[in-house]
Amino acid sequence: MKKIIFLILFICLTSFTFSDVNGQMLSSGRRGIGINIGSQIMNGDAGYVGFGGAFEGYVKYVLNPRIFAVGTLGYGELSDGTLVFGESSYSTDMIHLDLKGGFNLLQSGRFQPYGYGGFGAIWFRLNEEQRGYTGLNGHYFGGYFTPAVFFGGGFEYKISPKLSFVANADYRVTFSDDIDPTNHNIDGDANDHYLSLRSGVTLYMEPERFGTGKEIEVAEKTPIEELDFAESGGFGEAGEAGSEDELSALIEGIDQYGEKSESDFAMGEYIQLKSRVDNLNDAISQKELEIEELKSQLENRKDRISELETSLSGRSGALASSINADVSDFTASYEQALENFYSREFDAAIYIFNMLLETSPNHKLASNCQYWIGECYFGKNEYTNAIEAFEKVLAYEQSFKKDDALIMLGRSYIKTGDVQLAAQMFDELMNSYPDSEYYEKAQRYASSM
Repeated sequence: MKKIIFLILFICLTSFTFSDVNGQMLSSGRRGIGINIGSQIMNGDAGYVGFGGAFEGYVKYVLNPRIFAVGTLGYGELSDGTLVFGESSYSTDMIHLDLKGGFNLLQSGRFQPYGYGGFGAIWFRLNEEQRGYTGLNGHYFGGYFTPAVFFGGGFEYKISPKLSFVANADYRVTFSDDIDPTNHNIDGDANDHYLSLRSGVTLYMEPERFGTGKEIEVAEKTPIEELDFAESGGFGEAGEAGSEDELSALIEGIDQYGEKSESDFAMGEYIQLKSRVDNLNDAISQKELEIEELKSQLENRKDRISELETSLSGRSGALASSINADVSDFTASYEQALENFYSREFDAAIYIFNMLLETSPNHKLASNCQYWIGECYFGKNEYTNAIEAFEKVLAYEQSFKKDDALIMLGRSYIKTGDVQLAAQMFDELMNSYPDSEYYEKAQRYASSM
């Protein structure tokens, strides 16, 4: 009955693992290698049993944020002693080869609990004194194979974007009753089971590439790039050209697949190429729309920049009269303020964002307004005011802009000459938001100090 239950669990897990291989989830494609050490304890016909030592190496492939597959090759010991130091009446050396599929209970964060199941093969033998003993089922104990199924769970803790600590436990059911021949007079008929405990490290070939779940704002770019764009007043073509070059290479690879599918490409590689082409097409289309919209906005505003910068020098009442912003429509006013920012009309943008904060302090984009106020002051070289604005972003309980604010706080402190506080901001970003898109930039700033 136990065998049937375990097989049903494994079939369900396998179906779940491969149910969406043609969708977005194949875009991950992370590969890793690892090593575990641990022990296992037998549960069979024998009486007293002890813990045996073990170690194993494995390769891991991440299909998507939820699903992964692992292949394992390891060596271990089962005995009625304690590890390799205790006396025992039998000691079984074994080599196991496993294939398992697993699923993460969470999609993001440093701590990742997971469950898994799978099947494998075990080759085992007894020590020199026991090899000549004929077991309960008449097998010669020189060594032979037995299949096994298992299920279990554990957790992964991300030490860095490429290195993780792992720990897991699983229960394994073999299809043999000959591993534990301790009690020769016991005519037991239960298959041998054992509990396996492991811990170790996993090294990934590629860092994690998933986003942080931030909302996509209207006409919004990455803050650092936005500032550089606003200062330069032009459009960079490197990113677009790079995407098109990569897309051309991928399309060429797919064409080659039709000619060399028998020898050079596997079906999995074709699916991965197709998924990447689809993702790049979507990204290029979105960027083209953003570029066209920004070009149109800049063309309309180019003639007004000089005049508006002069008229805004009076601030306060003069500023309010020169800006025709109806803050009753939050979205329209928010877009207007962003347009002012991109046109380097910083005072106009600050005025509208402050009005939105006064009229809608609990709006879901309130912290974004506060962040863009800091960006405006940074663009005006008023770094003390920028620091004050970015610190207010960190005070929000929920905000999409906290890692953005930390990178900009670090840059602002550099401008004021406070290198120590700048380093603290970069360290806080790397520690609190290891998956942030600004992680590598913060790392470069910190290492250059």
